[in-house]
Amino acid sequence: MQLDQFKFIGLQNFGPIQEKIFKIIYIAFQGQTNYEYQQAVEEAVQNAARYSVDGPYNANITIIIRRMAFDIAVSVYSETNAFDALAYRDRLQKLMLNPKYYDMDWGDYVADSTASSGFWYMLTGCDYIYLDADGQSITLVAKTEGVNLNIEPTTKIGQLVPRFLIKKEGVIQ
Repeated sequence: MQLDQFKFIGLQNFGPIQEKIFKIIYIAFQGQTNYEYQQAVEEAVQNAARYSVDGPYNANITIIIRRMAFDIAVSVYSETNAFDALAYRDRLQKLMLNPKYYDMDWGDYVADSTASSGFWYMLTGCDYIYLDADGQSITLVAKTEGVNLNIEPTTKIGQLVPRFLIKKEGVIQ
């Protein structure tokens, strides 16, 4: 396993670090650019800054990248305003269980609602994500080698919601 860590203050200082992170991601995907995964990372960092208790220009953000034999995990940490991740996941699961929405593209759903698109972008670009139960960190995981690499990306609510997991008291559920 290879581990890389980046710390910075404020979203305005993410640019130079973003270039380094995207190079690491490029190498992890064997020289292929994975735009969906990069977008997921960008969204996670933007959320960490946007919801930081210190505000977007003073947010203390830490990014840890773990490259393993067959996958990559990018974790983004920031002290943010309280967020009930379990309640949010429950809302998404109820949405998924509604036959009207199961096969709907998330973009169509967001266009007709007050929902934001951030989590949907992250779910689209990852094999799974796990969010700390109180919203202080998120980890984005994607396969880089092995089976299931050639599966068509999906934007269907019923296929994306199961990718959203919660980490509570050290256990991913």
